[in-house]
Amino acid sequence: MTASGARLFLPTLRAVEQDLPVPLGERTRILRELEFDLEGLQSQLMDEGLPAAAARERAMEVLVPGPVVLRELGRLHASPYRRATRHLNDDRLRLMERSVLALATASVLGVQTLALLSAGLLHDSSPFLWPVLGLGALLFAMMLARTFEQCVERDHRRPARSLSGLLGLSGVIVAAASGGVILDLYRVAGVLERAPERASTLMVQWVIRDCALLSVALLLALAGVLTWLVLTQWRALVADAHEAVLGLDRHN
Repeated sequence: MTASGARLFLPTLRAVEQDLPVPLGERTRILRELEFDLEGLQSQLMDEGLPAAAARERAMEVLVPGPVVLRELGRLHASPYRRATRHLNDDRLRLMERSVLALATASVLGVQTLALLSAGLLHDSSPFLWPVLGLGALLFAMMLARTFEQCVERDHRRPARSLSGLLGLSGVIVAAASGGVILDLYRVAGVLERAPERASTLMVQWVIRDCALLSVALLLALAGVLTWLVLTQWRALVADAHEAVLGLDRHN
């Protein structure tokens, strides 16, 4: 980029960016290299005696890629997943992706259940543990889908889906577990009111049962929050670099 800060090729970069079907990171690098080459060729032409306006026009004629080149760039820089599934039509591809996601979600729910069974936490579990596990499976599906979109599919031409759902669902899981603990406590208190001699046994059972409930909920929520944090930070870094190349400032 020019040392003076005047970026005369920004309109050209923005026009090229609209038709450049490559992932965001590669798109940023291509645009940065294109601007560097345009400025270099313009300077060279001006050193040879060509007026600045004419040198700029000539540089754009020589270096700005046309539609055919842009399509070829899109083919060359497609993600491995895109190259592997290029032969599938969109409807079939979406069906396959959703089927895999549903299978992965069911598998996670099964693994969660087996892990809790092996730890003996389902023999006398809170009735609210099952809704929390179901919400955890849904959260995993959302985490997997967002990570897949950002890191595997890498189709950044589509509008980015919001990641706030990860935080929202993580909060719902913690709220459901907390509500379950409170309702369980009310239930135990009602039993104790009728049979106070069972206080020591019931309180120990309540503590074990609801500590397990809270532990599972907090672990699931933590996974959702960490996924949100990683994806949000990655998206922000890539977006900031891309907008800097285009001379945009989303913070204003």
